[in-house]
Amino acid sequence: MLRSVVVQDEPLASPVSPGEIVAGKYCVERVLGVGGMGVVVAARHLTLEQAVAIKFLVRSRFDSPEESIARFLAEARASARIESDFVCRVFDVGTLPNGVPFMVMEHLDGRDLDDELQLRGQLSLVESVDYVLQAADALSAAHALGIVHRDIKPANLFLATRPDGSRRVKVLDFGISKIATERVPLKRRAREATSLGSPAYMSPEQVRGAADVDARADIWGLGAILYELVTGQMAFVGDDVRAVLDMVLRDDPCPMNALRRDVPSELESIVMRCLDREREHRWPTAARFAQALAPYGSVGMFGQLASVQRELGSLSSIPGVRVSAAPSVEPMVASIGYTTQPDPEEVRAREEIARDWTKTRARQRTARGALVALSAAAFFAATVAVLLHFASTSSHRASSAATAAPPPVSEPAPPLALPSGASPATPSAAASAAAPAAEEGTVAAAPSAPASPAMPQSVHPARSATPRASASTRSPSRAAPRGSVNHLLDTRD
Repeated sequence: MLRSVVVQDEPLASPVSPGEIVAGKYCVERVLGVGGMGVVVAARHLTLEQAVAIKFLVRSRFDSPEESIARFLAEARASARIESDFVCRVFDVGTLPNGVPFMVMEHLDGRDLDDELQLRGQLSLVESVDYVLQAADALSAAHALGIVHRDIKPANLFLATRPDGSRRVKVLDFGISKIATERVPLKRRAREATSLGSPAYMSPEQVRGAADVDARADIWGLGAILYELVTGQMAFVGDDVRAVLDMVLRDDPCPMNALRRDVPSELESIVMRCLDREREHRWPTAARFAQALAPYGSVGMFGQLASVQRELGSLSSIPGVRVSAAPSVEPMVASIGYTTQPDPEEVRAREEIARDWTKTRARQRTARGALVALSAAAFFAATVAVLLHFASTSSHRASSAATAAPPPVSEPAPPLALPSGASPATPSAAASAAAPAAEEGTVAAAPSAPASPAMPQSVHPARSATPRASASTRSPSRAAPRGSVNHLLDTRD
């Protein structure tokens, strides 16, 4: 019996039970898994006896039922349109009697890359590169149709086991895929910034909620996955989601050769170009990324990438691919028999290195911020000081100009009072009159008080035509003749 509603809250469950018939031809067997947008069950076609997987929609807490259904159908259409051996194929779509939509997909045996990492830790270089090359081919086919996945992460790369025992990557969950020319409404865009994508694998433009997310966001995700497969550590780590997103926006990952010494520097450069925050500096297409990465994969792997070769041309026409780069490496076989667990000591050592790197980068970022703040404060203080100095100088000059008085005007000294009948003498006459007195060995002493009430105490400088001679250079005085001014100063009379 079909369940009447889709489970909205945890724990999520299947809307159908084992043994029920879906669409009159698919018999449900068991639940395979539960994702953010759907429940996947194993089923079998009653007529063809073909094993299939059926995905039922689970209503999202972030979207309305209409938006959830539209996105679910968009995933079905996108997966059906993409022609690649590395994309999970979709055979049919439909709706249950209770209104729950479903899609019928190919049944895959194996596990996803996230489980593989949890089981084994870091993988070999060649195996890691081969997985990412296959995912790049799937994305190349999707990008050629204008479809951007936007949620590339290890859990969405399924390692399907083939009849010959080899493994093939199948890209899953195009549920949040976006047509490159599609314009996302601003109201919905803000919500998608928190509801879509996985923080550790989201590109900076997705974190910022940009409206023009393009295929280079998927290339960022491929780089983050390859980094983790090779090193055993996520490229961007933190104590919580906010810390992870801050690292995506601000910090570079720990160098790969610090976590694994056998990583070639050229391979690290290829990965770090995927993780460039400026998307214009990343690989322009998934095919170009695959072309650069191919020399580090197994022999013959590049020849299996039909979508990549469709964009770039045949293998022989690509000079950048060295098909004999690893002649001793055979094509991959299934690693289901691997029982080797990651060495706990190595895991702890890598975690410590990554943690120290993150702390060092955080301290450097804090120091740079403090230095910038200090420089800005110093510049501001210097600017204020200069402005205050100019303001003070201008104010002082204006105040001095306003309070300065004009220079005093000297009044002429009153004329000397002379006795009746005496005529004024010139300075030269006074000097010549004083000479005979000096020759006789007498010195005319200046009176301590004016000799006459009419004689002034001092003579204004304006009335002195020549400076007085000092006592050591003064000529010997002689008796002043009667009738001269010096006669009044002669103490011998």
